[in-house]
Amino acid sequence: MNLIISKSKNSKSLYIQKSFRKNGKSTSKVVKKLGTMEELLPKHNNSEDEVIAWGKRLPRR
Repeated sequence: MNLIISKSKNSKSLYIQKSFRKNGKSTSKVVKKLGTMEELLPKHNNSEDEVIAWGKRLPRR
């Protein structure tokens, strides 16, 4: 499972994404939305690096 940062014009969103093979083809699925960078920054000392590190430390299934 991977941490994905989706960037749009106005915001960044963080997701946990699972990659797998289905019928011989590679595909992926969003397992959990962690939130937007704007929502998560106050919880992590207003540091994008700390938010990303936190997302990578989350337990994976």
